[in-house]
Amino acid sequence: MKLNVESKLKEADLTVLGLFEEDKHNYKDFNQKLSEEISDAISKKIFTKKYGHAYSSNLNNSTKRVLILGLGKKEEFTLEKFRKSINKSFKYSRSRKCKSISTNLLKISNFNTNLLGRATAEGFFLSEYIFDKYITPDKENPKVKLENIYLEYSSSKELLNGLEEGEIIANATNFARDLVNEPAIEVTPAYFEKLAKEISKKNNISLTVLNKKDMVKLKMGGLLGVTAGSDQEPKLLILEYKGSSERPIALVGKGVTFDAGGYNLKPSGHMETMKCDMGGAAAVFGAIKAASEMKVKKHIIALMPLCENLVNGSAYKPGDILRAYNKKTIEIGNTDAEGRLILADAISYAEEKYKPKILIDLATLTGACVVALGEQISGLMSKDDNLSKELEDAGLSSHDRVWRLPMLEEYQDAMKGSISDIKNIAPRSHGAGAITAAVFLSHFVNTEKTKWAHIDIAGPGFIAEDRDYLTKGGTGAGVRLLSYFLSK
Repeated sequence: MKLNVESKLKEADLTVLGLFEEDKHNYKDFNQKLSEEISDAISKKIFTKKYGHAYSSNLNNSTKRVLILGLGKKEEFTLEKFRKSINKSFKYSRSRKCKSISTNLLKISNFNTNLLGRATAEGFFLSEYIFDKYITPDKENPKVKLENIYLEYSSSKELLNGLEEGEIIANATNFARDLVNEPAIEVTPAYFEKLAKEISKKNNISLTVLNKKDMVKLKMGGLLGVTAGSDQEPKLLILEYKGSSERPIALVGKGVTFDAGGYNLKPSGHMETMKCDMGGAAAVFGAIKAASEMKVKKHIIALMPLCENLVNGSAYKPGDILRAYNKKTIEIGNTDAEGRLILADAISYAEEKYKPKILIDLATLTGACVVALGEQISGLMSKDDNLSKELEDAGLSSHDRVWRLPMLEEYQDAMKGSISDIKNIAPRSHGAGAITAAVFLSHFVNTEKTKWAHIDIAGPGFIAEDRDYLTKGGTGAGVRLLSYFLSK
C-alpha cells in the first residue's frame, strides 16, 4: 500500500470526499449529478453531514464509486475523528475490493501538517492490519489489496515526514499486535530472542541477552521465582539504540508469554487470552524499533524480562519469600501477581546498570486497572508531574491515551510484609489494586535520581471486539504513546 500526495483529486476506484455541517456546496464543482444526489439524500434524511454518517454513489452506473463522509462540525473535528474517517474509507474500499482510493480529507482538515501526515498513515496502515495467519485462504473469493492511496494536498516536507513517521509508527504497532496475537506455543522467550536478533541486525540497535545462568549469578529472584514452574528458559533481552550520547531513557516491558496464574491458578474464562500478558514487552520492542527507524535523537534502552507463569512441582508458592535483584525480600501473597516480580528485577537492574534519566515501565499488570478505566485508556502512575504531563500529551496526540491515578503516601502501608520487606499484593479489603501494584514497583527505583512512570495497559492492550481501526485481540497499546513521547 503506497501513499501518494497529489495536487488535485486523482481518478481512482473509490473517491472519498468529506462534508462538514457548515459546508453548503455539496461538491457541485466536482460533479453536478453527485451534488444533486447529495442534496436529495439530505432532504430525504438518508444522509446528514453529522460525524459518522456516510453516503455512497456509483455515478453513471460506473464501476468507480464515490463515498461521502459526514464530518460534523469543524470545531469538533479532531485528529482521532480524522483517523476514524480514514478507517471508514478503508473498510468501505475493502468491502468493494478497490485497489485505489483518492481523497480530499487532508485538504479540508485544519491540523498541524506533521500530525496530519502521521494520522493519515496511521489511519490507513492500522486499518489494513488483520491477523489471519492461521486461517485457510478462500481460493474462490481471493482478497484484493489496496495498492495506491492518492491524497489531495499541497506537498511539503512537513507532510511527507509526517506520512513517513506515521507509517513507521503504525507498522511498529502492527508488529506488536502480531506478537500479542500469536499463540503462546509460538511466542516463547526464545522466540523473542530470535526476533530481537533479526530486528537488531536490520536496525541500528545492539542486543544483550541475559539467560537463566546470568540471572542466577545476578540473583534476580523475582524472575527466577516466576519462571520456576515452566520448562521454557527465561530471558532478559536488552535492546539499545544510541541516537544521542545523553543519559538514556529506559523502557521496561512485562513479558509473561503465558500466564496461567501459578498455584493461584486462573479460572476458566480468565486464562484463555493470557498469551497477551507479554503486551508490555511487545510495546517497548515496537517503540524502540520505531524510534530507530525514525532516527530519533535520543539514547533509548528497552528491557524485556520474559518467562512463563505455570505450575509444576518446582513452581513458587504462596507464602514463599523471594529476594529481588536489589536485595529486597518479597513475601508472595498470590502467585498470579507475577508481572510485578519480573518487572522489579528488570527495573532495578536497568537503573543500576544504565543510570537512565527517565524510566518508564509498561505492563498488562492488573485487572483492577481494567475495572477502573475499562478498555479505552491505560492507567498512568508517577510522582513526577512533568513526566506525567509529557506522557498525557503524547497520549492525546496519538490517541494511545493514559489517565493518571494518585500514588498517595497512605498506600505504602498496604504493601508492607509481615516477615519480609514487602509483599507482592495488598489485602483485597484495601482495594486500589492498580495503584498498590505501582507502589510495589516504586520500591525498585530511586525516584530521587530517576524520573519514573508506570503504565498499566491491561485494559486497552487486548480487546474483545473490533474498535474502529483496531481489530479484536492485541492492539499494540503503548507503541504509539511511546513513539510520540520519544520523538517529541
